Amino acid sequence: MPVIRSLALLSRLIHAGVRPEDDEERRLRLSLLNLASLLFGPAALLWLCIGHQLDSAFSAAPGALVPLLVLLNYALFPRHRRFARYRGSQLGLMLVFPLLNLVSLPPTPATSGLALWAVIAPACALLTVGNAASNLWFIGFLGLTALSAGVGPQAGSPLFMALHVTLVSGVLYPLLRFALRQRGKTRARLAAAHRQLRREQERSERLLLNILPAPIAARLKEQSGTIADGHPEVVVMFADIVNYTRIASDMPPKKVFELLNRIFCRFDELTDERGLERIKTIGDGYMVAGGLNAHPREPHAAAASLAIAMQSTLRDAAITDGLALELRIGIASGPVVAGVVGRGKFIYDLWGDTVNLAYRLCTEGEPSVIQCDGHMFERLGNTFVFAKPLLLFLKGKGYVPVYRLRSPRIFAVSPAARRRTPEAA
Repeated sequence: MPVIRSLALLSRLIHAGVRPEDDEERRLRLSLLNLASLLFGPAALLWLCIGHQLDSAFSAAPGALVPLLVLLNYALFPRHRRFARYRGSQLGLMLVFPLLNLVSLPPTPATSGLALWAVIAPACALLTVGNAASNLWFIGFLGLTALSAGVGPQAGSPLFMALHVTLVSGVLYPLLRFALRQRGKTRARLAAAHRQLRREQERSERLLLNILPAPIAARLKEQSGTIADGHPEVVVMFADIVNYTRIASDMPPKKVFELLNRIFCRFDELTDERGLERIKTIGDGYMVAGGLNAHPREPHAAAASLAIAMQSTLRDAAITDGLALELRIGIASGPVVAGVVGRGKFIYDLWGDTVNLAYRLCTEGEPSVIQCDGHMFERLGNTFVFAKPLLLFLKGKGYVPVYRLRSPRIFAVSPAARRRTPEAA
């Protein structure tokens, strides 16, 4: 449509010389200067033509030099793109335009109110240079206006005074309106970019919280140094699906992943419900800790309850697709060191003898058995049922007393009674 094509052409004219790499502020200032040039040049030429038509003594030739130079500068700018020079020459030409005409023209009705044109320069400078720098242009406007008053007598004419006001307003009003609209668009784009940035930040934080505990994630964002802490009493649990590799060998890879993901997602829910921290998964192994950053009131009891609930999960055919799956679980309690490993692909991990013991209790255990160390038994013997202790040879540890957790105790046992019968309920 002609209107759409005309608007597209006008947009290209206004944004002449603008490049994709220009920032928003430079784009806006350049577009405003281009628009001022496109408005000033034709408006000045129109006044000169009307003056010449109405008064034969009025010579438009000298005054036409300024608007023609303004339009020529506009046409040349996309080639050299020296914005400071382009802006200075355009504003200077607009400022001297009325004085040049008052000097070159005899006093006629057409020159009445001519000094009003000079206000375009400081107004345009305000939009394209900034508040502080535009002060010099405004001082220049005041000086040239005073100088114009002393050039010589001017014949007053209401017609030409109205023409000057109309033409100058026809330059300033569209310029200011365009400036406000463009600033509104810029603010809208910035607001949209800010919202997108906030969404991406929230998404990044969610991903970070899937990898790290919340307190550690907050510290990682605030500091770039090593994050490592010692904890005197932490419950560490390892769980391993027995023979999962063999069971899954005849399944399609996608099916293997979907099943394992469904099981571990359920484990995550159970872990979160008890205020414990999932540390990592290793193949079909699952590692949990309690007493680190999230502090359940009783991390030992929470870990024991989690172990029992995880075993119940693998008896749910809806989760296991009817497969007969079993867990080996090892739980130990004691001091650990916890920290963030790596930079680009970091992970939150635990070190220490407690971690090694929990891992050995898991790997050396039997299917569907929850093996605990002596610290766990001391903490939970009056609230959970344990089988008789047995000595188990663990690599790197020798023979270690191991306590097999069975179930929660229905009736609490006093510590004294438990010391008399430590083997079972």
